[in-house]
Amino acid sequence: MKVLFLCTAHNSLSQRLYIALAKKHILSVELAISDTAIVDAVSLFRPDIVLCPFLTVAVPAEIYTKYLTLIVHPGPPDDAGPSSIDWLLIGDDGSEPSHEILLKDQSFSESGRNHWAVTVLQATKVLDAGPVWAFEQFPVQIDVPGVTKSSIYRGPVTRAALVAVSAALSRIQASIGASGSVQEKISSLLPPPSEFKQLSVTSRQPFAGGITRSRPLLKALDREFDIAKDTAKQISRKIRCADSQPGCLSSVLGPKLYLYGGIIDNQIQASSFAAGKIIACRNGAICVATSDAKGVWITHLRRMKRKQDKSMWPKVPAVSCLLSLDIWSMQELACDTSNDTKSHLSLISALHFQEIRVEFEAAGDKRLAYVYFDFYNGAMSTDQCSRLVGTFDHILEIENIHAIILMGGSNYFSNGIHLNVIEASADPALETWRNINQINNIVFYLLHELPRRGITSVAALRGNCAAGGVALAAACDRVIAGVHVVLNPSYRAIGLYGSEYHTLSYPGRCGTTKAASLSHSMLPLSACDAHSIGLVDHVLHASEGELDYAVRQHVATLSSDFATWKTNMDLSLAALQSAQTSELAEMAKDCWSHRAERFNIRRKAFVCKIKPVATPLRFAAHRRQRGDAVLLDQEEMDEFDLVDFYRVNARRQEAANVWRAALHYFMTHIRGVFDKALQNKVDSDIAVVEKQQSQMIFPCYYQS
Repeated sequence: MKVLFLCTAHNSLSQRLYIALAKKHILSVELAISDTAIVDAVSLFRPDIVLCPFLTVAVPAEIYTKYLTLIVHPGPPDDAGPSSIDWLLIGDDGSEPSHEILLKDQSFSESGRNHWAVTVLQATKVLDAGPVWAFEQFPVQIDVPGVTKSSIYRGPVTRAALVAVSAALSRIQASIGASGSVQEKISSLLPPPSEFKQLSVTSRQPFAGGITRSRPLLKALDREFDIAKDTAKQISRKIRCADSQPGCLSSVLGPKLYLYGGIIDNQIQASSFAAGKIIACRNGAICVATSDAKGVWITHLRRMKRKQDKSMWPKVPAVSCLLSLDIWSMQELACDTSNDTKSHLSLISALHFQEIRVEFEAAGDKRLAYVYFDFYNGAMSTDQCSRLVGTFDHILEIENIHAIILMGGSNYFSNGIHLNVIEASADPALETWRNINQINNIVFYLLHELPRRGITSVAALRGNCAAGGVALAAACDRVIAGVHVVLNPSYRAIGLYGSEYHTLSYPGRCGTTKAASLSHSMLPLSACDAHSIGLVDHVLHASEGELDYAVRQHVATLSSDFATWKTNMDLSLAALQSAQTSELAEMAKDCWSHRAERFNIRRKAFVCKIKPVATPLRFAAHRRQRGDAVLLDQEEMDEFDLVDFYRVNARRQEAANVWRAALHYFMTHIRGVFDKALQNKVDSDIAVVEKQQSQMIFPCYYQS
């Protein structure tokens, strides 16, 4: 079938669905920028199905009344509203019918629901109330450390959506039969059998998570907490149910800020501290004392958008945000700024905030080091890269290390440099340069220091990765990935040439031609697709919950003599230096030449969530062709890399600004002249009328 994806953004869920469905169906993507654009896209593509995997606006009636339109709702049947996962994680179990009473009394469930689901339903006039074509449920524990709105969405919700959408499309095809289009038989498809709504696809059981409700948008005011009264669990839930958007708005730190993190720390003894006091600081995060003598870690902060602000503020580590506001000093924060990487060499606790940790495992007389670096949204700042380098140094002090396995984070392996920190810095170009050089230092260990010592490196992709994160993994001797992982190797969409020695690792792994394609193509790859071109060495067909165990089992089976892509590559110091120099020369253009315009614009749009003006043509197949011509995105054109192109553009812009200023002055001056002349004419006319009225016998008769 022809399926048009209609999305607010082509995010992790829609990309996973796209990759899964592309093997069976003809697909195209349209971003829901406006009703006009949506209607135009449908008329161009003429789909059998309009699929909305991530949509925050209503589908125009002109679409759902003519085309079978499926909504992927992150909740079970009869659950409705734009904040389904938010209500789940704040502790709503559906037992209270009124959301006003629920919020007023704070009568949330002690344990929350034990199941949640994803429903594929048909778009109708009433939101989230159309006929159900499929739903898939999954178990959930809302108070497990690390469970946030974003982790639920990227993990079990995405997996359930894959099952439910595939089932819905199969059921629709079965209803149509071997011939005929959906549109010709749409009337016969309504309504679908009631069992589609009553029984989950896989378990064939009714929804096990309790009563479902229609709930409204969970607003910032609804998430506010009272630091003097609320427990650590209550505060944690309110923060985690808003991660990563919109954040939990609170004035607990002074000014109103959006809070992220919400990790409860049971190890900290906070009984001697007043609730709201910052009692610890670690890795850029702060720990705030709560009324029940516990601590809650706040990892990131974002300032409120004011009326005079043109866009949202970047989301940055908590410490840097507080320092930038000049309301806290380093002494007041009581932060330990030393890079004590030795403390990372053992797992402190799952209930303690810790970005980097190392777990050792014996393999006969040799040892394996599993390095976890769970950075928020996979972004690696200069400071985080420095701490990871320090962790490598300390591992290398230990004898008999046979292999280092990079585990990354469970949600993301790595997405490369930290765009939010760069955007928030006083000098974004300099911070970009520092960040890219520090992540290069990590890759240097993988390409030189570890091979020199006979230590094998393995990248275990348990979550998605992009840009520099893909290059970081590619530099390892072996790359293994979960079957669910999505890779976005190209830097071009964000406007960067990229570094991390990718000009060595990509050709070494994939060959020159395919390496060039990886650098220029901005389409996501599945783990299996990456394996077919050599970017990934082995794909693990394990569920995400069993992936850690599967990684360790696979590493144990690898021979001690690892045959790798590095065998036929020149990875001498001279070759590494040459590659780095070449890459950094291009990165310098992205930082300080006229070409920096492309990175600055795209970085700000990404960080500040600026709405795009059009759907990228690489996704919108229905807009690619115009007559005999194939249209390209700007990033796909050769001029995208030319400094002169941006230099000429800058001169044109300067000239346009001069003309614009001159025109403004001219129009303002001319308008002033006309306004003065008009005022003189009005004054003259008024004087004439007044003179005429004074000569009348009964002037009141002539006045309105």
